[in-house]
Amino acid sequence: MKYKTKFLLVALVGGALSLACFFYSVISRETLTCLPRPKSGEGDQKQQLLVELQDQTYPFSFVLQEVPYEREALSARLLEAKEGIGPLFLKDNQDYEHIFSSVFMPAVYPDTSITVQWYLDSWDYLDPDGRVKNTSLKDAVPVQVQAVLSLEDQSLTWEQEIQVCPPVNPDTQQKLQMLESELQMLQEASKDQVVLPDMLLGEPVVWYRPLDDRWMWMLGLTLLSLVALASGQNQEKDKEQKKRERSMQLDYPDIVSRLSLYMGAGISTRKSWERLVDQYEKKVEDTKKRRPAYEEMKRTLYEMQSGVSEALAYEQFGSRCQIQVYLKLGTLLSQNLRKGTRNLAELLQEESREAFENRKALAKRMGEECESKLLLPMMLMLLTILILIMYPAAVSFQT
Repeated sequence: MKYKTKFLLVALVGGALSLACFFYSVISRETLTCLPRPKSGEGDQKQQLLVELQDQTYPFSFVLQEVPYEREALSARLLEAKEGIGPLFLKDNQDYEHIFSSVFMPAVYPDTSITVQWYLDSWDYLDPDGRVKNTSLKDAVPVQVQAVLSLEDQSLTWEQEIQVCPPVNPDTQQKLQMLESELQMLQEASKDQVVLPDMLLGEPVVWYRPLDDRWMWMLGLTLLSLVALASGQNQEKDKEQKKRERSMQLDYPDIVSRLSLYMGAGISTRKSWERLVDQYEKKVEDTKKRRPAYEEMKRTLYEMQSGVSEALAYEQFGSRCQIQVYLKLGTLLSQNLRKGTRNLAELLQEESREAFENRKALAKRMGEECESKLLLPMMLMLLTILILIMYPAAVSFQT
């Protein structure tokens, strides 16, 4: 099954099901005359309804209150909560005389509408959220706790004295809090310097400054620089390769045309090749500019002078240039030597005409590339001119 078919099928099925659900909700909607209230203890519920007035429908929301407790049930519920608040308060602690960890101090008794207000004779050792602040304690401290439980117009009070004890086998976080408290006291007692504690609960404490992370930044910058250099080197190689290929493409029509001219005048292939190289060397002496295509021809001539067969040298010339037209030229010259070709001069003339047409197309393409490169500077110049024109007008308008 094609993707488009699957897409249409899913859209049709989903749309049909959505319409069916919509029509069912419209058909099954009934006019409301009453709402069942939540039972006692379930809590109030927020209702979202629609109300119709003068043929207009408006959204309407309100809070549906739970059924109030009866007097006897109200007292029984409060009494039950008072009996259960103590075990809830202890949480993970064993008893009221040994409070080591956090306690539970809810604002609402669980699963009821009973509100709880907490009162302590000192908040120095307990947070409102139940956390115990005992990291700096050395001895147990008594704290009077009071909880007022309220439901509608009735309330009961639960009271209990607890003993907040120093931590036993504290975890790492508690140890750090103990160190923080001890350092705070040491700072209050000293002026010029703070002597860092070297012992905590009988364990040695060793202090260090964090390692200087500048070496990481330096390493990162070095790696980024190396990556940038490698990338730049590759780009430079690609740029040089493209420059070499373009130079060889521009020189190809001239090379083929002159070879065709010499060979049409009855000069052999090798002698024609030597003449092109000699003319190039004289030109280099005057201009000091080297051309990749002629350098490859020069290398081919040296290979033939050193004993490499002429046909093989032409084939290697085409392979080294790595451009299709030069590969074609090397093959053409090689086959002429091996098999013989009477109309080689005509083939070279045809190749020359085609090469000049290709050079025209290449020159046109290079001109288009120059135009695209000049687009951004022209846009910047236009923006500068617009700013120079608009700025005086804007200043005069504000004035």
